[in-house]
Amino acid sequence: MTETATTLGKVHQLQASYAPAEDRLLLRINTTDQMEFRFWLTRRFVQRLWPALRQTLESQPDLALTDQTTRAALLDFMHENATAAADFKAPFVETPHAVLPLGQQPILAVHARIVAIPGQDQLRMLHLHPAQGLGIEVTLDLQLLHAFCKLLADAVANADWQMALSLASTTPENGARVLH
Repeated sequence: MTETATTLGKVHQLQASYAPAEDRLLLRINTTDQMEFRFWLTRRFVQRLWPALRQTLESQPDLALTDQTTRAALLDFMHENATAAADFKAPFVETPHAVLPLGQQPILAVHARIVAIPGQDQLRMLHLHPAQGLGIEVTLDLQLLHAFCKLLADAVANADWQMALSLASTTPENGARVLH
C-alpha cells in the first residue's frame, strides 16, 4: 500500500529522457519552489499509463459530445496548439540547492492515477507512487498535460521500445474505457 503523497507546488519544468543502462525513462519534475522529483518509468508502466492519459484528454468537455472521428481531429488540433506553445528546447534547470523530498535516487513508479478536479474542467491531478513509500500528486492544466504526453512519446521513440504512443483513440464507440 502506498503512503501519503507529497503535493507539489507549481510545476516549473518536466523532463523525460531515456536511460539506456536502465532501459527506463527518467521523469524529472521541478517546481517553482525549487523541489525536484525523480521517477523511473518502465516500458510496462508507460504502456499502461498511456491509455489513461489519452482517455483523459479525450474526456474534455469540448470533445465529449462529438463522434469518434471529429473527436480525434479536434484532439490532434488541441494537442498541436498546446505543444506549439510549450518550450521543449530549454534545458532542464539543474538547481544545485533543490530539495529532493523523495530522495536523490529516482523511485520506480508502479501506480498512477489521473483524476479530474471537481469544478475545474481545465485541471487534472496526476498521482505517481512507488510500490511502497511516498509518491506525488501533481496538478496539470491541459496544456501541461499535452506537453507531458509529447515528452513521453518523444522519450519512448528515443528508447526504441517498439511501441508508438499516439493520441489516436482505440476506444470503441460503445463507451468501453480504460480504468484510471
